[in-house]
Amino acid sequence: MAKTAGIIIIGDEILSGKVQDGNAFFMAQELWAHGIKLARISVIPDSVADIAEEVRKFSERFDYVFTSGGIGPTHDDITIEGISKAFDVKPVIDPTLKRILEQRQGTLTPAQLRMAEVPEGSELIDDDTLSFPLIKFRNVFIFPGIPQLLRKKFLAIEKMFQEPLIHLKKVYVKESESTMAPILNEIVRRYETVKIGSYPVMENENYSVMITLESLDTASLSSAFVSLLERIPKEKLFKAEE
Repeated sequence: MAKTAGIIIIGDEILSGKVQDGNAFFMAQELWAHGIKLARISVIPDSVADIAEEVRKFSERFDYVFTSGGIGPTHDDITIEGISKAFDVKPVIDPTLKRILEQRQGTLTPAQLRMAEVPEGSELIDDDTLSFPLIKFRNVFIFPGIPQLLRKKFLAIEKMFQEPLIHLKKVYVKESESTMAPILNEIVRRYETVKIGSYPVMENENYSVMITLESLDTASLSSAFVSLLERIPKEKLFKAEE
């Protein structure tokens, strides 16, 4: 079974539509490429209680949890407090983060010092590519909400994910989804380890449905792929990608 992950996007600005989130989309692509099954994405407000509840729930259900947002110096940056509450620990000043901030900014104001806070018992992940370490508490990775910073930090930790890759094949057909449904149902019944997805496409003259087949088991995937192609009339098949 593939390892599982959950993503928690934190921010009133996302829920109000003032900012469009792209972090979840980026992380979903990267996780899939590294063999990790993203099981859920949640968008929650800047609320300590909501953060605590969601992080605690995700941490219990999934192998990895990734939070985005709420770790800056302002009043609404309360992710550290929320995660601390989730696990009944205190927010504390990390000496390494404090030292890095002091080297850059000199004597720290109370607002600047907040950026050195971590849930008590956290560890820092750092390498030569990062200008500021990533905070990890248990199975929760705490990311900033700024896309450029999140992406840089996420790419830095990808080496930690040594999971079997999820293999993917795609089939594009010039046929309605309702016509394809019985064929896909048969493939699903025969190949329990292969996940089948069917996605209608509008206003495309070449094909009307994209079908995806994915699995950790390459033998079952190849067999399901061949079985599907055998059931599609040649004139209805636009292309198949392996």
